[in-house]
Amino acid sequence: MKNNNSNTKLILLHPYIQKQGTSNRLWLLAIVSFFTIAFLVTLIYTRDSLPIKTTSAAAAAVTGSTVQSSSSLPTTVINTLLYYASKSNDSYHMTHAELKRISDVLRKCSSPCNFLVFGLTQETLLWKSLNHNGRTVFIDENRYYAAYYEELHPEIDVFDVQYTTKTSETEELVAAVKEQIGNECRPVQNLLFSECKLGINDLPNHVYEVDWDLILIDGPRGDGPDGPGRMSPIFTAGVLARSKKGGNPKTHVFVHDYYRHVERLCGDEFLCRENLVESYDMLAHFVVEKMDENSFEFCRSKNTTSSKPASSK
Repeated sequence: MKNNNSNTKLILLHPYIQKQGTSNRLWLLAIVSFFTIAFLVTLIYTRDSLPIKTTSAAAAAVTGSTVQSSSSLPTTVINTLLYYASKSNDSYHMTHAELKRISDVLRKCSSPCNFLVFGLTQETLLWKSLNHNGRTVFIDENRYYAAYYEELHPEIDVFDVQYTTKTSETEELVAAVKEQIGNECRPVQNLLFSECKLGINDLPNHVYEVDWDLILIDGPRGDGPDGPGRMSPIFTAGVLARSKKGGNPKTHVFVHDYYRHVERLCGDEFLCRENLVESYDMLAHFVVEKMDENSFEFCRSKNTTSSKPASSK
């Protein structure tokens, strides 16, 4: 008779083995959790970013279609803006007839229209609105007011100019231009590099590179002997119009307060009576054509101050 107990084996499990197996499972669980969390985070951020890109693209498409379809304001809107602008309580605002003449040119200007304005006035926001989808840049003599105005209306592009001229020096400055007309004060040039006394050469570079379709001179101050006067803006407008590289070869130049001596004298000398289309109330309208770079006379007619305006009312 065999003893069955002789085949019995005793198996002992050491506690270290149990702990090792548990530790390995914990490490495996931690690794899986880490990758799971990383995957979820990546999924969330990816999902959030996709709609933004899609929305931006859609917005760009909508904006593009809007720009193409609304190149100008409706006539009723324009007439309303002109009406209320002409009814301003400020005594220095333009009349309805003057506003309409500038507005009519803006409406006929091919889009996008390039509009340069000297002076921040009652009509500043009106000009920006009427030149819908175009480029409108304003130049003012007061750097603090220009900065303040741009802060109030971030959509307005304003640059300041420090004028060194005085209205009492008008005849002397015009004579100096005539002496240098074949050199620093020639009618066709890049004013950025000019040393002409009446040339404005401290504006941002891109202002000189734009082919301006319309230029309005309604500043700076010119109602006293110590005021800077508008000699420099009128001279600069004449050079910019004649120095165009492309676009429409003709530039419409409006001079406000044309009844005053400085505006009339400089308008006759640098914009020329032969280019005067109309003079209405206090507004003169010139159309100046670009010239060959070898041109050294502003006006074809030498007798610039004796001829009468083309139309005066």
